[in-house]
Amino acid sequence: MKLIKITDEFIAEILEEYALIEGDELNQKLLKLFQEFNDDKNKFDVLIKVASLNKIYSTAITNINPVVEKINKTAENCSLTNTLDYVNFVDKIANVKWKNDNGEEFERNNLSFASKYTHFLSNYETPIYDSYIWIVIKGYLGQNNHGKLSFTIPKNYAEFYLTFTEFKIAFNLENYSNYTIDKFLWTYGRKMIFEIVKEKGINLDSAKSELRKRIKISC
Repeated sequence: MKLIKITDEFIAEILEEYALIEGDELNQKLLKLFQEFNDDKNKFDVLIKVASLNKIYSTAITNINPVVEKINKTAENCSLTNTLDYVNFVDKIANVKWKNDNGEEFERNNLSFASKYTHFLSNYETPIYDSYIWIVIKGYLGQNNHGKLSFTIPKNYAEFYLTFTEFKIAFNLENYSNYTIDKFLWTYGRKMIFEIVKEKGINLDSAKSELRKRIKISC
């Protein structure tokens, strides 16, 4: 499967689909929520935001209290004044450890959730890490340079952001905001994956694997 050449017209077409699927209203409401409850050192400000994102985006965090505590502690020890600060913040809050009442230890990497949280915290400046987005970015970069075609998930958000920036520069998208590129990538990835689901009658994970395979074959 050869990915469609990126042009202003194609981006506009995909963004029209995004407007029909989801649109910006929910994101705007969430941004207002983050602006209203803007003290990440406050347990209840963070609790409201974490619970909202977890419910709306179905991020499957079963115990949000350790996540809230991690964000509180991280916010106490860092300042967010530029993009690099926000990038580092994602990785600092992504990995969470906790114990249950029986003393059993648990650990979870919430990379996608942490990127969503920071996306709104940064006023849309930092893009969201999502499997759809990652497949499309790596697919385009791989078709541009066959030696770079690998869909191995990023080891952290810093790697994702570096790859996102590389993609943005490689395809001359500097005039677009990260938010706009984010929406374009997610919607195009979703479109292809859902087409495969319909075509083959398989689940989303299998469809993502099939899309990766088709992109590799096309190179």
